[in-house]
Amino acid sequence: MGFIAEVHLVHDDLALAPTIARYPDVTIRYEYEATTTDRTLQFVSVFSDEYAHLERAMDEDPTVSNPTRVATFENRAIYRVTVETAVEIVPDRCAESGLFVFTMTSAERGWIARVHLPDRDALTAFRTWSRDRGVSFRVTQLYDLSVSDNGTYFLTEQQHEILLMAYYAGYFDIPRGITQDGLADRLEISDSAVSQRIRRAVSELIAATLENDRTPSNWA
Repeated sequence: MGFIAEVHLVHDDLALAPTIARYPDVTIRYEYEATTTDRTLQFVSVFSDEYAHLERAMDEDPTVSNPTRVATFENRAIYRVTVETAVEIVPDRCAESGLFVFTMTSAERGWIARVHLPDRDALTAFRTWSRDRGVSFRVTQLYDLSVSDNGTYFLTEQQHEILLMAYYAGYFDIPRGITQDGLADRLEISDSAVSQRIRRAVSELIAATLENDRTPSNWA
C-alpha cells in the first residue's frame, strides 16, 4: 500500500546545491552516505563526458569539501565528498514515518527525491521537517501504489522533456527526422548535453523494462 512521490527540494545549503546550480546540464545522483566519528562522507555518481570544470566547482562549493573521484566508467564517475552542511536533503527523521528513498537526483538548484510513503501523514511530516529548515518543497509527481511497483522507473524532468521532443521530432525514425544538433538548437543546450540526456534516459527505461532474470549470458 502507500504511494510514490517525487519531490523537488531546493536550498542553497543542500549538499552540492551550488555545484548543481552552476552546471544544471550535468546529472548528479546520490548513492549513499557513511558517517564516521567526526564527519559525514557522501558518495555520488556524476554523469558527464568531461569532469575538470565540475571538479573545480566542487572545490569551490562550501557545502562539501575534499571532493575525490574514486572510480571512472564510460560517461559516469563516482565521487566521495565530505559534507559541510547541516541541511539534509531528506531529514533522517523521515524514517520514523516509514519513508523509503528510491533515488535522489540533481535538479534545478537542488535535488529530486523519489520516495515511497505509507500514507499522506508521512508526506506531511516530510514537508514540515523540510520547510522547518527553510528547504523549498514541491511535489512534482504522485503515484498510487494500489498495484505492484514492478517496472517503476524515474526520469528527470529534463530527460522526460528531451525524450518526448526527440520522439515526436523523428529522432528515432529511420531515417532520422532531426539530428542531435537540431535538438540542441531547440533546447538551447550543447550537442553533448543532448547526447548525455538521451543516453541516460534510454538507459533508465531499459533497466526498468527488461526482464530481470535474463542477463546477457542467457542470450549466447
